[in-house]
Amino acid sequence: MRRLLLLVMLLVVGALALAPTAAVANTRAGTPVLFRETGHTLAYSFREFYDDQGGLPIFGLPLTEVFVEHGRPVQYFERARLEWHGDMGLVQIGLLGRWAAERHAGHPAFTQIDAAPAGGVFFAATGHALTGSFLRFWRRGGLSIFGLPISEPFEELNEQDGRVYTVQYFERARFELHPERPAANQVLLGHLGRQYLAAYPAPESAQRPVESAAQAWASLRPTRVRVPRISLDTAIVSEGFSLGQWDVPRATAVHYWPIAGYPGTSGNIVLAGHVGYRGEIFNRLPNTRQGDEIFVTAGGQERRYIVREVLTLRPTATWVMGPTPDEQLTMITCVPIGVYTHRLIVRASPG
Repeated sequence: MRRLLLLVMLLVVGALALAPTAAVANTRAGTPVLFRETGHTLAYSFREFYDDQGGLPIFGLPLTEVFVEHGRPVQYFERARLEWHGDMGLVQIGLLGRWAAERHAGHPAFTQIDAAPAGGVFFAATGHALTGSFLRFWRRGGLSIFGLPISEPFEELNEQDGRVYTVQYFERARFELHPERPAANQVLLGHLGRQYLAAYPAPESAQRPVESAAQAWASLRPTRVRVPRISLDTAIVSEGFSLGQWDVPRATAVHYWPIAGYPGTSGNIVLAGHVGYRGEIFNRLPNTRQGDEIFVTAGGQERRYIVREVLTLRPTATWVMGPTPDEQLTMITCVPIGVYTHRLIVRASPG
């Protein structure tokens, strides 16, 4: 069963890797870490994205734990907000630049222009241009990290240090020119995450420092699943995977963070577990039928799901593990016991 299930996951990794340039999900990158400076964690898809896209210089320190905002998991950093879009299986950066620019309504720098100055690049979609140091810095992250420019450069007072800097606004960021720094590092990102949290504080539970990295995503991670009618009741761990290394833990169901949804948000909550050995946690899963109740615990709260369909598929049918536009629970094991040529798929929705 392990060998066959590994094959399924290898196929899924290739199809559903988060970063366009990544061939596989990276277990190490998703491992939770704790930033002692702020007492907050970084883990799973957010850590992988953070590390891949520039880390501390781009995003700054984490200022909160992960919590649900506007229906999706988010986490605030000094310079950005990371959002987990479970319906697409990817991380995006929040449009804090557009939000911060609202206070400058009517400022001449936000008036569209017709063309870029010499040596610059013009963005017709927003009617703004990039030149010089700001253009060179933008090219480090590009559209996916910073978004399009929404202003021309102008002078702005930095409320944190009381100094005036040349700035330029983007959909997801604010560039600041710091001429006192070495030439290669004169552009910094504004602390839009701090600025937003000052205006719209996160829940106290998300702001509270934690004691260990193990508390990452604690308010959202599924930690237990039970199906009363078949007497299934087991712990859940959040687990990454990478080529040649990933496997389902022996005694528990596993929640796949690289493609995962979370209870109460959109996306596919994927759980897998072993069968075939005495006492294995999913031995009774083949007895599941339509209409059964499933209860998943996350953040100390149980969420109820109703089984909508039970399928038996070939291992190549990896579509069942893909992101879904709405919240869905997918439980997977191998059948028939002792042969393991197929996959038993139990799909449920909130009810």
